[in-house]
Amino acid sequence: QEARTMTVTKQASAPVYLFLVGAILFFSACVAGLVVSARPEFWTVERDVVPDGMGAALGGNVDDVLVFDDKWFPQGKTADEVKIDHASIGAENRKQEDFEPQSGFERWRGAPYWQHYTEMPVEYNLPRARMQAKDVVVATHTTDKDASKLFMASIHKHGIAASVSGVGTWWHSHEDKEMGLKASLLRLPADERHDPLVILADSDDSMFTCDAEEMLSRFEDLDADIVVGTETRCWPPEASHCGDGYKHLEEGVRAGMEVRSELGRVESSGDATHDTKPTTRIWGDAGAIVGRRSALVKLLREFESFLEINPKYKADQGTGARWGAFYKSCKPFGVDTKAWREAVSARPPRAWIGYDDQMCLNRYLIERSAAKDVRVKLDRDATLVHAVGGTSSQSYATNPKTGRPFWKATSKSPCVWHFNTPAAAEEMRPMIRAYPDAFV
Repeated sequence: QEARTMTVTKQASAPVYLFLVGAILFFSACVAGLVVSARPEFWTVERDVVPDGMGAALGGNVDDVLVFDDKWFPQGKTADEVKIDHASIGAENRKQEDFEPQSGFERWRGAPYWQHYTEMPVEYNLPRARMQAKDVVVATHTTDKDASKLFMASIHKHGIAASVSGVGTWWHSHEDKEMGLKASLLRLPADERHDPLVILADSDDSMFTCDAEEMLSRFEDLDADIVVGTETRCWPPEASHCGDGYKHLEEGVRAGMEVRSELGRVESSGDATHDTKPTTRIWGDAGAIVGRRSALVKLLREFESFLEINPKYKADQGTGARWGAFYKSCKPFGVDTKAWREAVSARPPRAWIGYDDQMCLNRYLIERSAAKDVRVKLDRDATLVHAVGGTSSQSYATNPKTGRPFWKATSKSPCVWHFNTPAAAEEMRPMIRAYPDAFV
């Protein structure tokens, strides 16, 4: 019996050992499951760590750590105060083109915005008296600040003065943004002695990594009135606009319309790979424009001079509160009036025949390039502004001195970041996690 017991015990040692190990692992898994179920954000963070993602150094939900400016100050009337009551003024059957725009916005007559509001509301994140002393202001347009949380948290983090137009209004289309930016520029305190630097940035997909002082310092080093971020894509994709326009833009770059500066460069960067060629970036990015207030007012007036009536859209305009598309848009560079009318009347219509600020900006840049206007410069290497679209998760690394991201293709760490495509916008929160002290 002793011999049998010894034999059985000896033979059973491995199964027992495995059983004990399995029990321990099972118990550990149960504990881990309880922890994870108590903190569901754990999985949210891990889900973002995918091969094409940009990392997740910051745990938890990004929105839970955002901080915003406490108070905003309306400059004039609010959206509710300028909203049109069609019945009370007998405008139920008034044509879209017959609604009066705000003074100074005559070129925008026919925009559906004026069917619903008599003015464009503007508000600041500082009292007007303090805004008068600011040398740098960010201007943007949004109908709801809560829908632009990352943008709002970013200006708060860096202490940047901001002017926001359109809060509380309805969104019609891209012309609303342009009219809103103009309203902000016209309301900003300025005179011959004080011409603040203004950053025109899209509220839904832009963030910042510098304070106002650093942005001003970089801009002044560039010897320009306007600096425009750049993309690789030509818009609209018309042969004469893209082909001839590209030649003019190249000539402009050779003449000095390109940002050339060592500011923002990360020294001794072993991560620089030059896997992206910044020289392919030559088309303007309308969501990231920096310039003196006076120069940007002139820029928007140039946009207004490009507006042409789209006869098809005008025939479909609305009445009263029922609105149709804005029937004016910027005619592309190099497209004559006949070709333009054929394009906008085509069936199916071209995707770009409505108002598009990108179309207006690229025509402006092509014409400035043809004139060799070196006071307007393209930022192609992310010295000041950078469009994220067209890059990948492998395109950025951390500046060890500041903790900010830099673009490895040029070893530059920009101040203004525009996540200018749907895919790029999806990376805003992962970027915040990867660089937790840079953006917000």
